[in-house]
Amino acid sequence: MSVVIESRIVGTFLGYAPGVVHRMDDGSEWEQVGNVEEYLYRERPVCRIIWDRERHWIDVEGTSGVTEVRRYSGRRWVGPGAY
Repeated sequence: MSVVIESRIVGTFLGYAPGVVHRMDDGSEWEQVGNVEEYLYRERPVCRIIWDRERHWIDVEGTSGVTEVRRYSGRRWVGPGAY
């Protein structure tokens, strides 16, 4: 596993929930596709996007785990399987 991005969440982070788009300070956006739900209130927490050769994962400071994400650009997926 390797860290692809280390950044901060823009604004308030309210936790993990499927379908949520996490916006980073570096301008990238990541939609949660993992089925993890966890409520956590943080202002601009540090986060990392991790690549494990098959999938991307997000690890947000203060959470108890990680969840799967995909790069998001508007309403279209970017990357493998994009239409």
